[in-house]
Amino acid sequence: MPSFAATTGGAQAGPAHGRSVGVVVPQSAHFAEALPLACGRRLESFDLAYETYGVLNADRSNAVLICHALNASHHVAGIYAGDEDNVGWWDNMVGPGKALDTDRYFVVGVNNLGSCFGSSGPTTNNPATGAPWGADFPLVTVEDWVDAQARLADRLGIERWAAVMGGSLGGMQALCWAIRYPARIRHAIVIAAAPNLSAENIAFNEVARQAILTDPDFHGGQFTAAATKPRRGLRVARMIGHITYLSDEQMEAKFGRQLREGLKFSFAPEFQIESYLRHQGEKFSEYYDANTYLRITKALDYFDPASATGGSLAKALEPAVCKFLVVSFSTDWRFPPSRSREIVKALVDNGRDVSYAEIAAPHGHDAFLLDDAQYHAVVGTYFGRVARELKDYSTFRLGPAISKAVRERVAKAKRADYAAIAAWVPERASVLDLGCGDGSLLAYLARERDARGYGVEITPDGVLASLANSVNVIQRDLEGGLAGFEDNSFDVVVLSQTLQAMHNIERIVDEMLRVGRCAVVSFPNFGHWAHRLQILRGRMPVSEALPYQWYDTPNVHLCTVADFDAFLAERGCEVEDRIVLAGGRPVEAFPNLRGELAIYRFTRHARAPRRRSRTRK
Repeated sequence: MPSFAATTGGAQAGPAHGRSVGVVVPQSAHFAEALPLACGRRLESFDLAYETYGVLNADRSNAVLICHALNASHHVAGIYAGDEDNVGWWDNMVGPGKALDTDRYFVVGVNNLGSCFGSSGPTTNNPATGAPWGADFPLVTVEDWVDAQARLADRLGIERWAAVMGGSLGGMQALCWAIRYPARIRHAIVIAAAPNLSAENIAFNEVARQAILTDPDFHGGQFTAAATKPRRGLRVARMIGHITYLSDEQMEAKFGRQLREGLKFSFAPEFQIESYLRHQGEKFSEYYDANTYLRITKALDYFDPASATGGSLAKALEPAVCKFLVVSFSTDWRFPPSRSREIVKALVDNGRDVSYAEIAAPHGHDAFLLDDAQYHAVVGTYFGRVARELKDYSTFRLGPAISKAVRERVAKAKRADYAAIAAWVPERASVLDLGCGDGSLLAYLARERDARGYGVEITPDGVLASLANSVNVIQRDLEGGLAGFEDNSFDVVVLSQTLQAMHNIERIVDEMLRVGRCAVVSFPNFGHWAHRLQILRGRMPVSEALPYQWYDTPNVHLCTVADFDAFLAERGCEVEDRIVLAGGRPVEAFPNLRGELAIYRFTRHARAPRRRSRTRK
């Protein structure tokens, strides 16, 4: 079996943290019972190649399925004896002490049907004829792969996966598992994927297929019988695909317009990028099967769960009951973050548990294969949540460890505002916490009110901390509004001590009242007597509530209690409750002078028209 640097492009994975799983041995499972296929045909019998890492626990609850992308295989981690250079394609992710820790989880990597690395496919023998399937192997779909994987799970005695995880086409399989076998999966980890291919992506796949189909050595797919191989077509197909796996930024940084040996005024490779692409194409054409490439790219094209629900992805994802982690990369233009956000929105529309991280990485689509500290931390932290939830918690739904941590953190931070906000949140309410930081407020509301919902946070550290607190967190910039959240979809929308850091106050308040039945806002009171005194002394205020110097503050709009009263009144908002705190205790007299922190609960007045927010140009 050839060595894999990646499932999609040829980018090399960086040095892995933790240890390797070491020498691994591929296995094969034979299935004699027929497998119906989406194309209308069926496989009377089939084989699946797979590898396992780690130890399956006594109750078989710690199993994680890894689904591979286009040209990879079941060889996810480790090496083969006598072939130490053949390192698993996700070895930097899977292993002892790594993001997917094989000291904790039993990991299964399986080769898809139709592939050319051990599972039944065009290069294996057709039981009916004894000869290689070649072009006669049926076209398979993501759904067919998942059905076959379910058979393997049965064989291994795994009733329910702790998680199903994959990147790119592997992420599509994780989505399919959640829809097709909802009772058999606790978590789906969908990385650098999309709910379907765009027209542009289908176009790239078709051009690549045409390069193969029009190669004179293809012979209608029966090239093995003709003792040929469509190497030219495979080379071009790989070059086309490889361009889409890298970002423009990465390609420019790596190659730019560098020449190999100066201009030769010929069609030989003169630029470094030309030489690189030809090398990748040549290498690919030697080990990959053309019929496999045609079938797997078609499976990519066909995947579209919303096609069965009139185009509604939310409707398609209704059967899914597992928890989700969705990850995208900023420079991935093949499966851009906007496609991942479609998945997140559909899950939020269904009220499902979902967290989303958008990783700033320069590597394009191949980033999901590479070492990136934030990316691996996100996955590793999420698997910490998976491990906690494997335990039987009889009380607080986030678990006793999180419950204790929340209680201690709130007490240490003297967050009296949390208790005030919790008093306004109905039991089992749906909550959207904007600028959620480390997720402590949502965790506190889950503890005290059994509330459910999502935090929205822009900072990578905040996203990681929220994941560590088992809080659903969605990484996004609030300045862009709350597109992706439907009208009146939450009981309460909270903006806790974040108002002063917002550029467009009117817009965010209007959006809060659009998506929530009521809004809760807290902010440090700039009118407090100590702040006024510092200004009278000629200095900008610095206090426990406003702990920044004038030159490094994130606060751009400081206001007083009186200012916010007027702001709400001018917009026809109804103040349901207001608490002003000083030293953690309510202030009754002269709140604008004595109050340190103001907390409001308000709604839009029934007769007040919705204002059009002014946006900066």
